Amino acid sequence: MIARLTPLPFTESSLAMNRQGWRLNNDPVEPPAHTESGFFHFMDEEADDGQAPVDALEPWVLLIVDDEPQVHEATTLTLRHGRIDNRPFSFLHAHSAAEARKLINAAPHIDLVLLDVVMETRDAGLILVNELRGPMGRSDLKILIRSGQPGFEKDNTVRERYPVDGYLQKTEQTYALMMDVIGSLLLGASPDRHSAS
Repeated sequence: MIARLTPLPFTESSLAMNRQGWRLNNDPVEPPAHTESGFFHFMDEEADDGQAPVDALEPWVLLIVDDEPQVHEATTLTLRHGRIDNRPFSFLHAHSAAEARKLINAAPHIDLVLLDVVMETRDAGLILVNELRGPMGRSDLKILIRSGQPGFEKDNTVRERYPVDGYLQKTEQTYALMMDVIGSLLLGASPDRHSAS
C-alpha cells in the first residue's frame, strides 16, 4: 500500500502536537486524547471502498445573504470544516437581496441559501423568497431563513406564509444545530413543492 501525506488545516491543536516532537518510527508517540489529528494524515493511494477521497468530493454550495459582514464571517468560520455526507462546504456571499438576486441568476448551482430577512427593507428577504419561488422559477432552491428580527412577521408566521424550507433565529444558532438543520435540508427531499403564495 502506497501512502501519501495530505496536509490538514493549521490549528492550535496541531501546533501543540508539533511541539511535542511527534516522530515516525516503530514506536510513535500517541496523540493526546483531546486532539483529533496531527499535521498530516495518511490516505491510501487507491481507496479500498471505491469511494473518492474526501478532498475530491464536490462541495455543497451555500449562499449567505446578509447585510451584516460579521454574520458572513461567523458563518464561514463556523462551517468551514464541517461536512455533510462527507462533502465540504463552499461559500458565496451577497450583502443585500438585490446582490443575491443577481448572484442566483448568474450561479449555475447553489445547494442552499442562508437568507436574512431585514436588509435593504424590513422584509427584503421575504420579498426575495416570493420572487425566487414565483417569477424567477427557482422552486428547486432550498432556502433557510436566518433572522434576528423577521421584519413585520413573527417567527411562526414566516414558516406558515412563505415557501421556505426552514427558519432559525440567529440568537439560537449553535454549530450542532446549524449542522443538523443544514444537513436535513441538503440530504432531504427537494423543495419543488414550493410555489409563490
